[in-house]
Amino acid sequence: MKRPLSCLRSLALASSLALFSLVAPMAPIARAQEAAPPATEQAIDARVLLSALGALADTRIRSMADALAVTAQGQDARSLEWERIRPLLAIVQERFGPATVWFARPDGSYFTVDQGATNASLKDRPYFPKLMAGEAAAGELVVSRSTGSNTVIAAVPIMADGRAVGALGASIHLDALARMIRESAPLPDGFVFYALDARGQIALHTQENRIFQEATQLGSPTLSEAVRRMLATPEGAVTYEFEGGKQRALYRTSALTGWKFALRFPAE
Repeated sequence: MKRPLSCLRSLALASSLALFSLVAPMAPIARAQEAAPPATEQAIDARVLLSALGALADTRIRSMADALAVTAQGQDARSLEWERIRPLLAIVQERFGPATVWFARPDGSYFTVDQGATNASLKDRPYFPKLMAGEAAAGELVVSRSTGSNTVIAAVPIMADGRAVGALGASIHLDALARMIRESAPLPDGFVFYALDARGQIALHTQENRIFQEATQLGSPTLSEAVRRMLATPEGAVTYEFEGGKQRALYRTSALTGWKFALRFPAE
């Protein structure tokens, strides 16, 4: 790496500390100045930073999913009455948003905190059969039908007598999630954090305009090959040409969503 990575150690620590304040407004964390560590420590610092940034994303999604799971176990959710469910989901949305939080019936009709009953259906969403089979869903990328926003799904079934009778979910706004990560741990110039879903679609990116683009369609054959390798292996490092220079990226797999988290920087 061409830039001194003294700030990476500080940023990794800052990102880890930020995990404890995800539910509160987050201010940028200042970069501390230290003596540059040896090259072997620099490589370790980059991996630690990657893990910390990925943990920020996972923790936000998991926090939403956990809040929904607790709500789904209560009598209000099991009543399947929107008037009883909405106040609880409004609290979840306020605390763990920005997101569109919803309640769905088994036929796919659904209600959102902001709009109430909608005219759309979730029945054809790929994750919906999983919910109706009694399984939670996390990590699926969708364009929200109620808001038009690029979102990631966190959803849980409502269970009664051993079967799914409905579902609670959140469509978490990806631009806000990316902004939260960027503001929590500002990266050095030339460094980029991003995430790919199982199809190679960009789920998160510190340059928000990249979200939902197909990484293999960005005009770099070497990047396309790097993406194929990333999707095929749980972790590692790749090198590719992009935006006029040689780039190196460390990557690892999220145990929650299956996304590939990557930290990219100019290759030496």
